[in-house]
Amino acid sequence: MGQDEDLVCGINAVDELVRRHPERIQALYFVENSSHRLNALSERARQAEIIVKMVPATVLDRLADGIRHQGVAAKVAPFVFTPLSELLESALQVSAVPVLVAIDGITDPRNLGAIIRTAAAAGVAGLLLPERRSAAITAAVAKTAAGALENMSITRVVNLVDALRRCQDRGFWIYGAVATGGENLYQVEWPEAVVLVLGSEDKGLRPLVLKHCDHLITIPLAGKSESLNVGIAAAVTLFEINRSRSCQ
Repeated sequence: MGQDEDLVCGINAVDELVRRHPERIQALYFVENSSHRLNALSERARQAEIIVKMVPATVLDRLADGIRHQGVAAKVAPFVFTPLSELLESALQVSAVPVLVAIDGITDPRNLGAIIRTAAAAGVAGLLLPERRSAAITAAVAKTAAGALENMSITRVVNLVDALRRCQDRGFWIYGAVATGGENLYQVEWPEAVVLVLGSEDKGLRPLVLKHCDHLITIPLAGKSESLNVGIAAAVTLFEINRSRSCQ
């Protein structure tokens, strides 16, 4: 793939692209002698006037470069990021109780993809993704997100701390997730507008990011487990925010 092209692999991710953003697709690659489900997907793509190419499995394996493709891959225009000002404005207009997720130091594409998938399911208004020290939006991320990437507004920020300050200026409260020492997740009274900040599993949130959080929260764990995978922690926290608000 060239610098102006990306690849999205997997049935769910490609199906979501065809349904929601066919204009992004430059070509679809299917393995020869595809399954009934893939044949149905290729027919919908042709109806949407998308270029469909049938190729040997070896060709698709080479294009996917190690990503599990499930017999289909889409060559797409690069992911379009949403400016922070636009994301904040949209979040505040669409919901009276918006939630954003900010990523700090999460470099594993599968973890980022899992967080995007969970965030979309939980109704999160968007993500803040640093340009450095973070996984990029890649085919591995799109595959793990299983189509949710097409439903999520993502802002690429140069400086996460500055971005959090801008969120605070618009009325958002910043909640940093930490393994220990934070307020019990199940005792938090959530404000109307929240940014949940998630850090890497090995180092957690960076000190400067911690300093700019209004509150720190911790998931109480039973037994001797040290911490949860960050994708699981994101799911637990985001759905607890939803549950807590529904009870208020």
